[in-house]
Amino acid sequence: MGIHGGTVVWLLVIKWIASEVDHYLERPTVNRTVQKHRRASLVRRGLALGGALSLVWAGCPALAEPTLMSMPTAPAPAPNFALQVSPTRLVIPAGTTATNQHFKVTNKGSAPFDVTVEKSDFTADANGVLNFQAQAQAQAQAQAQAPYAASAWAGVEPVSFRVAAGASRMVNVRVTVPTAPEPGDHHFAIIFKVPAGRNASNIRINRGVAAPVFVTVPGRIDDSVEIAGFHAPEFATGGPVPITANIHSLGTVHRDFRGTDQIKARVGGSEVAFPEFTVVRGGTRDVTAHWNPPLICFCDATVSLPGSRPVTVRIVVFPLHLLGILLAALLAALLLTWLVKCRRSNRTDGNVHA
Repeated sequence: MGIHGGTVVWLLVIKWIASEVDHYLERPTVNRTVQKHRRASLVRRGLALGGALSLVWAGCPALAEPTLMSMPTAPAPAPNFALQVSPTRLVIPAGTTATNQHFKVTNKGSAPFDVTVEKSDFTADANGVLNFQAQAQAQAQAQAQAPYAASAWAGVEPVSFRVAAGASRMVNVRVTVPTAPEPGDHHFAIIFKVPAGRNASNIRINRGVAAPVFVTVPGRIDDSVEIAGFHAPEFATGGPVPITANIHSLGTVHRDFRGTDQIKARVGGSEVAFPEFTVVRGGTRDVTAHWNPPLICFCDATVSLPGSRPVTVRIVVFPLHLLGILLAALLAALLLTWLVKCRRSNRTDGNVHA
């Protein structure tokens, strides 16, 4: 458990003031008024020093987290455009040869819009972004770029419609699995597009939502994955510290890491959960978790999966900025003490000569 930097600075300053005041009280002087003024001046300088150093401290609430008064606000008006599609994805279990599935399209905005529905094959990149294949693409080329494509197995109805503000429409997706396909996962996406009118810059931007559909063909079902990489900074001055895992699919079907199957890394005696994600068949996903470390830590971060060898990286956390603040406070205190002693010595010599 770390101590706030401003608190550390104030403790040092208060301790220094107390020692200096005790030092003055132990030494009698012929002029009590001078002693009183010196003590008051010393306290004022110490308080000013502590306040300045506390404000410089990066974690000081006066700079980092200003307190704002909460004021009652009126509910935000409905946006002009808001498209919602449910469910966000479909998984058709193995053994299903033909099925009808449905998507619910809802207009959450304040204005009506037109929707066109398309189907497309896709690949997923390491960040989970779906890259869709052009509809006019040749079948052989599409198969090479999306080897587990299944858009040809599906049909949608209706393909276009209008949705009034606050209303919903149902879209039917008919999936028919061909005879003797390759066992394992095949996938495609249903894309709900809303064409946009031209804006003031005469630019048209289409808006839409894509829902992936996974179709599992009976046969050898294997959802095994491996940890292809595990990365974290070797040194950090504070948190949050990013920890990235690269998960690669080795099996024949996609693998979900959601809910109780969510991946967690063990770091410094605590667990850090990665975001929920899915690895498609043959794909690789990069996922990043953020760890809030203690003030000082020489910690090992470890991630493991069932059937996969654990991977560990070392993370060193040391607050160099705190060390700099403490050294600056110490030097300032020593300098101020030296100046006070020099001034006192000069005044004492002056009184003796007088």
